[in-house]
Amino acid sequence: MPTNTKLLVVGLLAVCSVMSLLVSGVFAENFDKELNKFQGDWILVYGEQDGTKLAPEEVSKNKITYKGKQGQLSSPHQTKETILFDIVNIDPTKNPKEFTLVRKTGPNAGKTIKAIYEFDGNDMFKFAFDPTGATTPKDFTTKKGSGYIQHTWKRVKP
Repeated sequence: MPTNTKLLVVGLLAVCSVMSLLVSGVFAENFDKELNKFQGDWILVYGEQDGTKLAPEEVSKNKITYKGKQGQLSSPHQTKETILFDIVNIDPTKNPKEFTLVRKTGPNAGKTIKAIYEFDGNDMFKFAFDPTGATTPKDFTTKKGSGYIQHTWKRVKP
């Protein structure tokens, strides 16, 4: 290989390495910024599952807490046990925005679940997901037969 070609290849590899570091830094910054929005305690104010609106008495029993990259969910319409999960990715550049978690306990423990989310100000957000982890919703509807769950959460003020 001629010297000029070798220099070109080395130069391109160097540029690619620098670009990779810059891109990963931007993604890490986006992740941290979005993760901070979720932190704290939230109560469910609206929910649907598989095309059916949750009854008000079911909605009032749901609570979620985000602390760092971990979450704890009490959601009796899904399971009686507390669901613990790890947040593995948040991508606010997607449309709709994506949130990836791995359930540590509860139904489908060990499964990776890719959800979509949308904030309404700082104190409310919508979240839709397939609890089996098989698919990712494209919007915030839960048509009958989809199995999807859609929640709207409101921040608990300290």
